[in-house]
Amino acid sequence: MAPWTSQAACRGKAGALFTVPAPGTRAQNTRNKALTICRRCPVQRPCLETALANPDQVWNRVAGGLTHEQRTHVAAARDRAQVRLTKPQVAAAYTELWEGRTLTGAPTQDPARKEAARHMAQDQAAARMIGQGRLVEETARCSGPVLRDALAAGDAAAVRQVLDGLPAEHRSALLVEFAAELGAAA
Repeated sequence: MAPWTSQAACRGKAGALFTVPAPGTRAQNTRNKALTICRRCPVQRPCLETALANPDQVWNRVAGGLTHEQRTHVAAARDRAQVRLTKPQVAAAYTELWEGRTLTGAPTQDPARKEAARHMAQDQAAARMIGQGRLVEETARCSGPVLRDALAAGDAAAVRQVLDGLPAEHRSALLVEFAAELGAAA
């Protein structure tokens, strides 16, 4: 058992409360109670990371402040963010779409734009399920390690590529995460 589990808000609570029952009014009430407890938990982040790393162990449970369906959207959003980190053309097209700028040229002719459009549609579905703020946070979380490595290597072009491939909201969330880390380190 991980050391953080001793601080979990669910510790000592009935395990059935965090298991998602069959659909219905009672199920919705049970799920809402579990989500309320889970979202106030001081160890929500490590719980979420554990749940994402071991999805089969928690598939029908509320964990990390999210239901299984919500965690599926988080994992997929992270995967799409990783793709955009390795494909600058997709990242640029995605940024234009996110910020509502008109793409020049025919999107159907450009595979990067088609992929960016697919990412946008999937991210819109994820935003409906987990909230746009959470989607932005997860995307920024994926960019953080790549940006850290580029900064450590003194690679200005790589830093610029990461930042240019992020819409303004994502860059802001990334900077907030960096500021929190710096504050914790001080």
